[in-house]
Amino acid sequence: MHTTGLYCYRTWDGWACWDDTPAGTTVYSPCPQYVSKEWDPLAQAYKECTSNGTWWRRPDTGAVFTKYFNCMDEEKMTENKSAVYVYLAGYGVSTMAILISLVIFFAFKQLHCDRITIHKNLFVSYVLTGVGWIIYYLKVPLDHDVIVANPFWCQGLHVLVQYLTVCNYFWMFCEGLYLHTIIVVAFTTGKALLICCCVIGWGLPAVITFIYASIRGILRDATHECWIINSPYFWILNGTVAFSLLLNLAFLCNIVRVLMTKLRAVNSPDTNQGRKAVRATLILIPLLGLQFVLFPFTPSDSHTKTYYLIASAFVTSFQGFFVALIYCFLNSEVLTVLRRKWEQYKLMRGSQDSSSSPRRPSSTYYTSAEVTAHASSSKLKHKRSTVATLHPSPSHSEQHSTCECL
Repeated sequence: MHTTGLYCYRTWDGWACWDDTPAGTTVYSPCPQYVSKEWDPLAQAYKECTSNGTWWRRPDTGAVFTKYFNCMDEEKMTENKSAVYVYLAGYGVSTMAILISLVIFFAFKQLHCDRITIHKNLFVSYVLTGVGWIIYYLKVPLDHDVIVANPFWCQGLHVLVQYLTVCNYFWMFCEGLYLHTIIVVAFTTGKALLICCCVIGWGLPAVITFIYASIRGILRDATHECWIINSPYFWILNGTVAFSLLLNLAFLCNIVRVLMTKLRAVNSPDTNQGRKAVRATLILIPLLGLQFVLFPFTPSDSHTKTYYLIASAFVTSFQGFFVALIYCFLNSEVLTVLRRKWEQYKLMRGSQDSSSSPRRPSSTYYTSAEVTAHASSSKLKHKRSTVATLHPSPSHSEQHSTCECL
C-alpha cells in the first residue's frame, strides 16, 4: 500500500482488483479465468496510472478503463470469426428470401387469408431477426474494443436480438396453434384467433425477454463482454423456446390423428390443404429444434469445436431461408398463383404483339356474289356473339380466384 507520494487508489473494475499504483506506472495482473473460457490463461491484463495520479480513462467515453486486450486468445477468436462469417452469410440469404416471400404474399389478393396472415407475421419476425443479428455480429463480436468496453448499447442490442429470436419460435408455435384450432376445434372466429396469435407471437416473448434481461442485469457477474459469453440464464429463453417447440409438436401430432381418423374418407380440397399445411409444419419443427439437440454437447476439443460452431451457425442462420422455401417457394397455392399470373402476362404480351404488327393493304377485288356471301357470314357471327353474351360461360380465372388456404 502506498501512503506517500502521488499514486492511484486501489480499485475494483468489475473483473479484477488493482492495488495502489504509483503515478506514471503500469500495473499488470493475470487475466481472470472466471470471466471467459476464451481468454488465454497465460496472458496478462494491464492498467495505467497516469502522471497526475488517476487511472487512465477512455477518451471517447471518459470512463476508467482496464486493458484486457491481451487476454483474448487469438486462435479461439479466429474460430469465432469463422462462425460469425457463416452467421452473416446465412442471415443475409434468409433475409433476402423472406423479403421476396413477403412481396409475393402482399402482391396477390388471392393469397389474402388468415393462414397467410400468420405466415406474414412469421416472416416479418424473421426479417427483423436477420437484420438485428447482422448488425449485432458486425458491431460486437468482430470488434474487441466493444467487447472489452462492454457499453450499455451492446447489452441492449443483445437483448433486442434475443427478443426477436424468441418471436420467431413463438410465431412458429402460432402456426401449429392456428392449424390445431381450425382443424380440431373447428368452431372459432378468425379475428379472435389472429388477435390471440399476435399476443403470443409479439407480446409473450417481450415478457420472457424482460425477465431474462432483468435477472442478468441485476447480477453483475453476468454482465461482462456485452453478454456475449454463455450464461446459465440463457435457459430462461432457450427453455421456453424448447417448450413451445414440444407443445407445437404435440399439437401437430393431434392434428395428424384427427386427419387420419375422421377425414380419411373425405377427399375435399380443404382436407388436402390441411394435410399439406400439417406436412409443411411437421418438417419445420424438427429443423427449428435441431440446435437444441446440438446445444448441450459442445465439444471441448479446439479442432472439433470449430466445426461445431460453423455447423451450429449454419443451422441457426439459414432457418429463415428454409421457412421461406417451404411456406412460399414450394407452396402449391403460391406456385398456382404465380403460374396463372405468368400465363396472363404471356397472353397479354401476345395480344399486344399481334395488334401492333402492321397490316398490308389488300389489292384483291371481290365480285358482287362474294361480297354478298361475306355480309351473310358477318351477320351469322354477330348473332352467335349476341347469344354468347347473353349466356356467358365461366372463365378459368373466375373458377379459381379464391384463396384455397386454411
